[in-house]
Amino acid sequence: MPDHLTLRPARAAEADAIATMWDEATAWLRSRGIDQWQYPANRGTIVRDIERGNAHVVLDGAVYLGTITTDECADPEFWLPVDAPNEALYVHRLIARPLARGASLGSAMLNWASRQAARAGKRWLRVDVWKTNADLGRYYEAQAFLKVRTVDLPHRRSGALYQRRAGAIAGDGPVLF
Repeated sequence: MPDHLTLRPARAAEADAIATMWDEATAWLRSRGIDQWQYPANRGTIVRDIERGNAHVVLDGAVYLGTITTDECADPEFWLPVDAPNEALYVHRLIARPLARGASLGSAMLNWASRQAARAGKRWLRVDVWKTNADLGRYYEAQAFLKVRTVDLPHRRSGALYQRRAGAIAGDGPVLF
C-alpha cells in the first residue's frame, strides 16, 4: 500500500460504495463472532452525511480503502451537558476495508479527524462504540483514546464512550491528503 493516499469528502454517487464498505465490515465482524452492525447500512443516513459534507472516503487511486464520518452532533443519550458536548468532533462509521487491514488506515483516519477537530477549535475527538466489542475498545485505547464511561441503555448497543485531545496524533499510518 502506498504511503500517500487520498482522503476527501464523499460524493453523492459514492453512497453505494460506503454502504458496500459497511457490508464488508459487517461480514468481517460476523466471521469473528462479533454482533456489531449486523443490520444493513442505512443508505439514507449515508446520503444525508454526504450531502452535509461529513462523510469522507479514502482512496488509493480509484480503489476505495475506507471511510470515516465526522460531525459536531453529540448524541444526547450519551454525551451529557457536563461533558461539554459542543467542544468535540464526533467520529462515526470508521471503516477500513479488509484489503487495507494491517496498514494502520484506521489510525491514519483518526489522526486526520483529530487534526480536523483541532482546526475547528474543538477540545476533543470523541467516539461511541459497541458495548460488547471489547477488542474495539482496546483498539481505541491504543489510539490514545481514554474511556469516559459506558452508558448502558437497553435500546442501544453502542454506548462505550471514548475521547482524546483534539490534535493528538497516535500510531503510524499512511499520510492522507
